[in-house]
Amino acid sequence: MRHAIPRLACALPLIGLIAGCGTTKTPQPSSNRPTVSADPSAGQRRAEYETTRTELLQAVAEAKVPGDMAGEGKKTPSGDLCMISLYGLVPTKSAPHSREDVTAALRAHGWKQVHAWGTDESQLTRGAWTVFVTRTTGPGLVIQGEQMHELRIGADCEGNLH
Repeated sequence: MRHAIPRLACALPLIGLIAGCGTTKTPQPSSNRPTVSADPSAGQRRAEYETTRTELLQAVAEAKVPGDMAGEGKKTPSGDLCMISLYGLVPTKSAPHSREDVTAALRAHGWKQVHAWGTDESQLTRGAWTVFVTRTTGPGLVIQGEQMHELRIGADCEGNLH
């Protein structure tokens, strides 16, 4: 019996090899290998995000809005880039119609205006994206003796902004 165990240990791989011959199954990948799955919608979402962000910044430049528009892109929990927020304080005297000018520049780039709430806010859409261009004024927005207004541009591809 002592000699049967080493012989059996040598014979088991040979039996497994013979048993595997003639089968048509394709070998399965090892379960410890990382799997790569390309999600085309995630790539498309990122491309749309970059295009939209670029167009928003171009609209600000075309409208000749003075000052810097700070902003950021925010990620949804799934990792897809979907929200853009740009904001800045704009001198009211030198750019009183900054919201209207940015809205007109976006319309020139193919955005459709859905709503306009007086001089305070406009809503535009294109595809799955929605953009709100908002101007906020108030007596407290004075910097170095100059009246300012806040210009805020928010874009979202999932309708979460408003």
